[in-house]
Amino acid sequence: MSTTDRIELTLLATGLIFVLVGAAQARYRFISDRRAGRRFYWATSAIGIVSFAAGVGKVWPNAVIVAVIFSGIVVLSAYLTTPYLKIGERIYASSPENREPDPPGKEG
Repeated sequence: MSTTDRIELTLLATGLIFVLVGAAQARYRFISDRRAGRRFYWATSAIGIVSFAAGVGKVWPNAVIVAVIFSGIVVLSAYLTTPYLKIGERIYASSPENREPDPPGKEG
């Protein structure tokens, strides 16, 4: 196995781990504060998508396709299961309880 193959495999594994950690946050909400959970979800998902896309080797079309597919899955997951899809001051979510505004507290 060449060095390039090892680097790509490491990036693939790292990307998958980060995406799964973001999915775990969406499912189990181990960070209970909405704002902090939202930042954690999007940060881990973004790192995971970029790492995984970099690990596929070829930028066009492989990395672009992987990035688009994973981004769609992450956004759809955020819409269906969390209050983490917030654009401006509006929260987009499929369930009414997730559409509620963030609780008052420290702005972040």
